[in-house]
Amino acid sequence: MSSDTFSLLKTLCETPGPVGREKLVQQFMRNKFTQLGLSIEEDKIGNLIATMKGTKKKYAIVAHSDEVGFLVSSYDCNGFIKAKWNTQSHIPDLRLLPGQEITILTDSGPVPGFFCVKTAHVAGPKEKRKLPNYEDIFIDIGVSSDSEILEMGIHIGDPIVYASEVKHIGRNVVGKSMDDRVGLVVLIKIAEKLAEIPESQRPTVILVSTVMEELGAKGAAAVARDLDVDAVMIIDVGLADDYPGTNGDEGSSLNKGPVIVIKDNHMHYSHDFNKGIIAIAEKEEIPLQRAVYHNYTTDGYQIASQGQRVSVIGVPCRYTHSSFETISLDDLEKTIRLVKAILLDSTE
Repeated sequence: MSSDTFSLLKTLCETPGPVGREKLVQQFMRNKFTQLGLSIEEDKIGNLIATMKGTKKKYAIVAHSDEVGFLVSSYDCNGFIKAKWNTQSHIPDLRLLPGQEITILTDSGPVPGFFCVKTAHVAGPKEKRKLPNYEDIFIDIGVSSDSEILEMGIHIGDPIVYASEVKHIGRNVVGKSMDDRVGLVVLIKIAEKLAEIPESQRPTVILVSTVMEELGAKGAAAVARDLDVDAVMIIDVGLADDYPGTNGDEGSSLNKGPVIVIKDNHMHYSHDFNKGIIAIAEKEEIPLQRAVYHNYTTDGYQIASQGQRVSVIGVPCRYTHSSFETISLDDLEKTIRLVKAILLDSTE
């Protein structure tokens, strides 16, 4: 994996783009697509749609720009803040919140803080053994009054994201919002690779960076109504469960290649398209994991529900929806290779 690709991933992951506030990420994607000469549209909900013309089949590749996070929901007279989550799914994992550094995104600029909970000296020996309720967790930004909160430009509804740096840890990369900035990296790298191929020798490819996937795939629902393609590839993270305390039900591991998702919470994806992808992976000698996920969904269900032929390809990721999501750069590289091979395969 080139240092350029790592730098691209790091920049995308560290760019804030919580649900409903994806503008900075979409601006970055627009700039990249513009540099490659793609035709670009942005719809009213905020999806970015870039088209690279070709003369063969017509594909769409979709990844989402939003990341899990929180919203300021209330604050008290002592300067402490409460937050609610910004996703459609269940309450965030409470085990992961206390001690996490965060950034509040105000219209006046970013404000740092961290999630807190009573620690052992105050909680006492009995209470410290209990998992806190969501109501017990609060944000400290280092002020002592509600007036100071307002003076800093913080208001109800301001988004909150994790403030974690993306870095190498051993052979892997760790940080926030790998879900789904890895997908956006694939979109950009595929566009770069196709730009080197004459138009007469490549398919037409529509690259879609969606919004609000974490809130029920609202952006994908808007895009799906207008897609007219031969097939759609959704690029997202896969659920790796190759670490202590897991039982292997997801069946996905880091450093064993991309994952093809057969079924998730909402959709059984195209069997015929999946068969073709599996055959291409075998021909190209790219390892490919197969998975059935039952605590997982993607933009794909909204698009498939509109009658499109859809497959989901995941980059395996540990500790999803945390500030320390972990991926393998080798898996990301193999995902890029696989997607390129699918697009250029004359039999698919």
